[in-house]
Amino acid sequence: MGRPRRSYALWIAGHALRALLSLFITAVCAALCWRVFISNIPPAEMKRLAANQAITEAYRTHGDALELYTQKQPSVTKNDRNYGYFGVTRCVFIPEAEQIQLTFRYNNSTLKHVKEDYALAEIPPRGVDIFDVSIVRITDTTPSDTSDNVDGSENLKKERFAPTSRVIDTTGLYTYILYTFDGVTMTDDTITAYLDVYYNGDVDYGKDAYGTLRLYHAEDPKLPVELSGKERKALNG
Repeated sequence: MGRPRRSYALWIAGHALRALLSLFITAVCAALCWRVFISNIPPAEMKRLAANQAITEAYRTHGDALELYTQKQPSVTKNDRNYGYFGVTRCVFIPEAEQIQLTFRYNNSTLKHVKEDYALAEIPPRGVDIFDVSIVRITDTTPSDTSDNVDGSENLKKERFAPTSRVIDTTGLYTYILYTFDGVTMTDDTITAYLDVYYNGDVDYGKDAYGTLRLYHAEDPKLPVELSGKERKALNG
């Protein structure tokens, strides 16, 4: 005997629901994979050094012997008041060029927090440089005596450096800014250096920064950075 029409209809409906559920689960997994892996990949330009006069001349002088290094430092702000707001995906020190290049990143939710934190009428636009970003270097003016290296000590010299150029790009979730800082290097008496982030509408270097990330510490190892083929080509050009 043939399958009753009602049973057959239920069988078709059950298979259709299972197919839809499978498609839904696949779509959710794909979205999660995109968010975790693909969306975290910076644009190509954000992963390469920008070629300006300082680094180009240094490369012409030193060639592949040009020193480039980085350090393993916290990559995302983790204080309660700015948890996950800002990150640095790459930071390269180039001593012979007296230059630092770093890629600064924040996600779309950070812009929502800016609106809330500063009671703005609307969320700031993406792809616009709405933050004041600077490098602060702390050096010891009495390097022969490290016992006085405490916060607030007059023997610690604090210097702030503004970026000389920037390149901005966006992805689905993030805004990336490649900053170049010229005229700055980590000297032998440098203790630490960090990145200060202020909202452009509330810049007061006498107050705590909106976000701070350490970039360098004298006691941490310097990890060599290799130039890519495209970077060499740009510096030779």
